[in-house]
Amino acid sequence: METKLRRSHMENVRRSCGFLHGIDVNSSSSKGKLCLAWKGDINVQLQSFSKRHIDVIIEDVDECNKWRFAGFYGSPYHQDRDATLRLLRQLSHAEELLWMVCGDSNEILYGFEKKCGLLHEEGRMEAFRKALEDCNLLDLEYQIRHLPHSFLDHCPLLITTRREVNRQVERKFKFEAWWVMEESFLGKVKSTWDNSTGDLLHKLDCVRRGLQNWADGIRHSKKIKEVLHLKLAKLLEEERSDDNMAELIDTKVALNLEIEKDERYWEQRARINWLKLGDRNTAFFHKQATQKRRRNLIQKLQFEDGRETKVFEEMEEIARSYFQHLFSAGRMGDYNHVLDGIDRCVLEEDNPKLKASYSKEEIRKALKEISPTKAPREDDFPALFYQKCWSIIGEEVSFYCLNILNEGMDLNPINKTNIVLIPKIANPLNITQFIPISLCNMLYKLIAKVIANSLRIVITKCIDSAQRAFVPGRLIFDNVLLAYELLHTLKHKRVGKKGFMAVKLDMSKAYDRVEWSFVKEIMKKMGFDSDWVDSLMKCVNIVSYSVVFNDYTGHTFIPSRGLRRGIL
Repeated sequence: METKLRRSHMENVRRSCGFLHGIDVNSSSSKGKLCLAWKGDINVQLQSFSKRHIDVIIEDVDECNKWRFAGFYGSPYHQDRDATLRLLRQLSHAEELLWMVCGDSNEILYGFEKKCGLLHEEGRMEAFRKALEDCNLLDLEYQIRHLPHSFLDHCPLLITTRREVNRQVERKFKFEAWWVMEESFLGKVKSTWDNSTGDLLHKLDCVRRGLQNWADGIRHSKKIKEVLHLKLAKLLEEERSDDNMAELIDTKVALNLEIEKDERYWEQRARINWLKLGDRNTAFFHKQATQKRRRNLIQKLQFEDGRETKVFEEMEEIARSYFQHLFSAGRMGDYNHVLDGIDRCVLEEDNPKLKASYSKEEIRKALKEISPTKAPREDDFPALFYQKCWSIIGEEVSFYCLNILNEGMDLNPINKTNIVLIPKIANPLNITQFIPISLCNMLYKLIAKVIANSLRIVITKCIDSAQRAFVPGRLIFDNVLLAYELLHTLKHKRVGKKGFMAVKLDMSKAYDRVEWSFVKEIMKKMGFDSDWVDSLMKCVNIVSYSVVFNDYTGHTFIPSRGLRRGIL
């Protein structure tokens, strides 16, 4: 874009528009200043610049390719136009890459492109057409619609380098953490809950629809904060009085509430601990939240034969087929020799404690231990909703969970799991370059957490003392320090005839390949009661999966092996 701003001022403008990086070309006068700005998902290498152009090489991180871009500003003065076209021809002889030229050339190709004013000289149009031909440039025939402006024509041109995967996705319910800070939130939940009929799942669905309609009327707006800021500034300038102080305090309270809502909004999207650890709720934090979604967007995938595709249906089929095959039971071998090496660790007196009926207090305790905004399954409520609304829904939630835990009620309606793909690397292409995260129904998470808590009474007996992770009272850092000391010793060993070596064991997709029958037999061999094992295995083998692909939930399939991760 052409600008009349100083470099320092232009940098502030760029950042306020969300562009973290930029190149500014200054000039001795107010004219001839140029700016090229970009976001952090591309790499830009400056090649040359002048008061008429900025020439760069762009490496598209997602598309894994390089191309040239020239921001070009043609002279509006007749005597300088030949020099401008010579500059364009000179740039065309640079590095052989795909080249895009964009900007304001102050020229037109044909007379019909000019709507008003004096007619353009045919010689000038012919010279411009000849220059484009010499540079091997083609008119893309785009119709440019400038951003609104008042009395200046210095409007920016926005170029999008990312091709979004276009697919209409139906609007889905997403619970916003800041809703609970609204005064009318609990009242809306209570009225909807009391007026709903049917079982727990149906009433939750009614609350979901009711909250969606309610939220449409209280959409979070930045304008509220701006109005409160202006009101506070005005009150601070006025003379102090009792009425003034009372209004000043009320305004501060309202402003702090809006700021906290804003923090909740961005914290939920960023899914990082910066706010929790004391970092400021800044624009940089907001950009991390928005860039997270761009990083997780899957642009293309590779078939097993190496072919690449950007077709949504084909990419969804690649992902689903991969996990369907991964979670399919293989040919069972004889693992009795493995079971022979397992000693009984759960004593007879331990089993009655495990088989004891669960209580409402255990349900409530487990709910408090679950992270409030940890991602639930699509169209589901996070733990925060249950924690804040427990006085309204707690009785029926406890009754439902206890029926499953104590009475063996069917788990199928709530044991549907979505698999979300998180990229391991910057430009994932193969499906194995993603980390699968299981998103489960919140009610299932609650039940699994209750069972996990009951296992604490015997967990130290079941896990070897060398294993330090996932056991209360033990720290995984102990193993890290021990491994570091061992490697340090091996590295500095210089004498002696006897050598030593360290072996790192890493089993690919170990959780996903575990056979259910093997897990069941291992638990029985360890001494767990058969009835208790059977009830626990329902949480494992009564399950269905769907792969969430760019916010679209794919087809459901039934696994026959594998354990879910990341559900608590």
